[in-house]
Amino acid sequence: MRKETDEAAKLAAKYINNTNRNLFLTGKAGTGKTTFLTNIRNYTYKNTVVAAPTGIAAINAGGITLHSLFHLPFGAFVPENGLQSGGFNTPQSVLAKLKMNRYKRNMLREMELLIIDEVSMLRADLLDCIDVVLRHVRRRKSLPFGGLQLLLIGDLHQLPPVVKSHELQYLNPHYQSLFFFESLALKQNPPVYIELEKIYRQSDQQFIDVLNRLRNNDLTQQDADLLNTLYQPDFATEEEGFIHVTTHNHKADVVNRDKLSKLKTKSRVFDAEITGDFPENMYPALEKLELKEGAQVMFIKNDQEEEKRFYNGKIGKIKTLLNNEIVVECGPNEDEILLEPTFWDNIKYSLDKETNEINEKITGSFIQFPLRLAWAITVHKSQGLTFDKAILDLSDVFAAGQMYVALSRLRSLDGLVLSSPIKKSIIKQDSAIAGFTNKKVSYEDLQEGIAKDTKEFINTYVTTVFDFSSMVNELSWHKGSFNKEENKSAKQQYLGWTKELINKVYPLKEVGEKFNHQVNQIIASNDEAYLQHLNKRIDSAGSYFKPLIEEFCKTVEEHIDKLKERKRIRGYIKEVTELESLFQQKLMAIQKVQLLISEMAENKILTKDKLQSIYAPLKGKKVKPKKRKDKTPTKEVSFRMYKEGKAIAEIAKERGLVEGTIGGHLCQYVAEGVLDVGEFLEPVKLNRIIDLTHKLDSVNAGELKSVLGNDYSYADIRFAIAHINANE
Repeated sequence: MRKETDEAAKLAAKYINNTNRNLFLTGKAGTGKTTFLTNIRNYTYKNTVVAAPTGIAAINAGGITLHSLFHLPFGAFVPENGLQSGGFNTPQSVLAKLKMNRYKRNMLREMELLIIDEVSMLRADLLDCIDVVLRHVRRRKSLPFGGLQLLLIGDLHQLPPVVKSHELQYLNPHYQSLFFFESLALKQNPPVYIELEKIYRQSDQQFIDVLNRLRNNDLTQQDADLLNTLYQPDFATEEEGFIHVTTHNHKADVVNRDKLSKLKTKSRVFDAEITGDFPENMYPALEKLELKEGAQVMFIKNDQEEEKRFYNGKIGKIKTLLNNEIVVECGPNEDEILLEPTFWDNIKYSLDKETNEINEKITGSFIQFPLRLAWAITVHKSQGLTFDKAILDLSDVFAAGQMYVALSRLRSLDGLVLSSPIKKSIIKQDSAIAGFTNKKVSYEDLQEGIAKDTKEFINTYVTTVFDFSSMVNELSWHKGSFNKEENKSAKQQYLGWTKELINKVYPLKEVGEKFNHQVNQIIASNDEAYLQHLNKRIDSAGSYFKPLIEEFCKTVEEHIDKLKERKRIRGYIKEVTELESLFQQKLMAIQKVQLLISEMAENKILTKDKLQSIYAPLKGKKVKPKKRKDKTPTKEVSFRMYKEGKAIAEIAKERGLVEGTIGGHLCQYVAEGVLDVGEFLEPVKLNRIIDLTHKLDSVNAGELKSVLGNDYSYADIRFAIAHINANE
């Protein structure tokens, strides 16, 4: 029996929040996988990190690359030591070269959920390499991925992992294929397989049925014949709103360049603004975007405003190119879209020392118009997009899944044109994928299995929180750091205080062990109301343990206050401060598990917002709201600073931008007549540039620069062009 996507998504969310099972979430194109990812990262109480196999996929998912997150070396990974051939990584070589500071290690230890998007492109050997790092760093070598839960999102019928031919001879002995599910570590703890089935992109049932059979390797001759009725080799390519979808980059580039060159309107190049850390291989749009009025374009990002005027893949045409705005028209019955540059963030994850929560920090931004030329695009770049009308050139399909990706971009058969006929013989599903998908269990079986998985998760989660052995071990290690031979050491005089603290903390370990024995009995019982019973016991445990731990926090805090008056003990103060954090984190862990079990007892899912609300009183201060991104257009910020009397170089330094970008902002105000060009350019130079534009009949900065030479900068030329635009 089929289940609607919202039911499957709810079940998937329960697996994420109420168990520690790995989860593979899949679904046909347009079923809401990206929406699910967004909801989980925004609402789950678990410490979560989002990552992807490639830079572009990571930026689109709002995450980080797997290589960056785990400090992975590039190249194939062979899951055994002793390989002599160079250029390959082994468990031994990966750990030998692992350079990771203690803050990063602590973050990986506190991570509870790793979301990997676009998992169809993730290689099995890379996943096993991640497993080696996680077992080592998290100090849980017997557990796959060091006990970390994985949420793997993607569609195996889309683009596959890339493997170089020379790597196969070393990888084939270990892997039947290089798809992620062949990972040796993942096979030790296989993921729950949940598929979202309700399709939101297509509503044409005939088209949906054809796509389903194509996806499942069941395409009939009648299906192929139906598709081939749309074969139109002489289709008028100038018809508006159609995009060519091809298999190779060079084909798409040729079409786009040819179409752009035929437009008689003036060309303008929009430069992206890049601030902070944003590597070039992760640029989500063109750094230099060349457009003309009349050009066919495609939006490459969903509208972030409430109106939702456009979506990723929507086709339109440039009506007007303004200074820092573009007017795009998308159809006779649609409003024109006034578009401003948008931003993509490059993020980094860090651990909050007070709460042990993982936070996202923006390390760089890429600001550009979310557009690209759209007379043509490759199948690869079309993944995740939605088209109303497209011309598909599938004559050179070279990978399983390309055909499905290309066809499933369309909303219906009405907007589909084929420039080459489809041959049923070239459509073949990978046998490894077929074997993996056949292991998918029914929705009903998953519902039954989640009860057992939930009990296991609760048992582990609760007993870990009330296990005080690690706290005692940390204190014992601290006591062992006192060097008895250093009688003159300023630190040595506090050994007695440390021993007294350990003597007070140690009884908690024994009480915690007794409590955990009770937890095991409650969960092992067949009592249907075990959660309600457990909730009461945890509340009682909290009432016992929290006052004691709060007293320890107070003791350490008072000790630190006294130490601040002494000299030559800065290192010791740091050690004691870490002990204080140890107690505070345990306090928060108890509060967190109380809230979690309380919500589960009422058949609710604990959310991130509700969890954050408990941290304010524990920290003794208000939880700081997330700082909202400044919505002031970037050009206005530069203009305001300029009017305050700051020079271009000074503004660039303060804003972390290059001088050319600031000049570009101010050029827009010259073009609008707000600023006088004389503030930036001498009259002699201005007149020379104006004369040359008339002579060449061009305002292309590159052409003008080639004639003017090094005496004129690009900034000079841009200000002159802005002045010309103002007068026009």
